[in-house]
Amino acid sequence: ISLVAIAITGALAARHQGTVEALREHASLLDLTHDTIFVRNHDDIITYWNRAATELYGFPPAQAIGRKAAELLRTEFPQPFEDLMSELRRTGRWEGELVHVGRDGRRMVVASRWALQRDGRGRPAAILETNNDITQRRQVEDGLHRAQGELAHVSRVATLGELTASIAHEVNQPLAAVITNGEACLRW
Repeated sequence: ISLVAIAITGALAARHQGTVEALREHASLLDLTHDTIFVRNHDDIITYWNRAATELYGFPPAQAIGRKAAELLRTEFPQPFEDLMSELRRTGRWEGELVHVGRDGRRMVVASRWALQRDGRGRPAAILETNNDITQRRQVEDGLHRAQGELAHVSRVATLGELTASIAHEVNQPLAAVITNGEACLRW
């Protein structure tokens, strides 16, 4: 019986080792992408942090894993965090824009997508979060909106100038006629 127990234990350990190795290979694939990817549990504790997340935010995996994501990145949410989490639990997905602060203090706007993984009983197990830095795009869009606003203002001022010139022309015509008629009367 002892030998059978040892054999079963050895087989299970070898099987577990193979599963762990396969998971490591899959996780290493996540390091190839340019998107930041991290996994957090239902308590917002980071359990996985890829290479792109390290490059964007400046935190190595050793400093990120085990910390709350919202605290580490000083996240600014578009609505209360609990509202986002309730939508995530209800639909299994959430996406929107967040503001994160990197290790160097730089603020960045990210397009964020969350996907909820459930366990065998249907309870939330993990959240996969992917982020793309859109800070430069947002700055360009904001500059474009400002330029459009300035162009609209210049257009209104130009229209007002044209209206003023038109009114001055319309008022000057009858006045010039009155002056001409007055001068004609004086000559007579």
